Amino acid sequence: MAEGIARDIVARRYPGAQSLVRVSSAGVGAQDGNPPTPEAVEAMAERGIDISSHRARKVTAEILAAADLVLAMEQRQGVRLRDMGTAGGPVQVLMKLGEAARGVESLQAGRGAEKSVRERLERLRLLTEEMDLEGLWQEPEYAYDVPDPIGLTVDGYVTVAARMEAAIGDTLRTLLEGRADPVG
Repeated sequence: MAEGIARDIVARRYPGAQSLVRVSSAGVGAQDGNPPTPEAVEAMAERGIDISSHRARKVTAEILAAADLVLAMEQRQGVRLRDMGTAGGPVQVLMKLGEAARGVESLQAGRGAEKSVRERLERLRLLTEEMDLEGLWQEPEYAYDVPDPIGLTVDGYVTVAARMEAAIGDTLRTLLEGRADPVG
């Protein structure tokens, strides 16, 4: 669902940035080739997003090494992904990154397009690292995990999708709005 949401946000809100952003998903516990659950397909269809052709793939060290940013849905997944070889690199917990993105936006208000997407991503990474070290998060640690909706009703999937959409939207807005990168 996260991949479908991110692709949709980029296509709708930042169509000129589609060449800058490549979105794909892989899961820690995924079984290669599995289709999304019917509930996930229905929940995303309610948002106008078709994920019916998506097929799961298991995350690998190669996938992680090729990524500029890896979003973990849960903190324990983030630890596991970092242990796969990205030590301190591109792995971020989605909900924490969304909170940091909102903080960066307020700091950048009125500053214009002085930073590239890579520079903004690095700034977000450093901010989340600092927030971790200083214990500056607004919520208790468990609140940053996106629950796995497997076994829930369509309404449960819709709730999870809405939670992810807010954080993904905040992150993409911080990375893509008013950027200095040439588009086109």
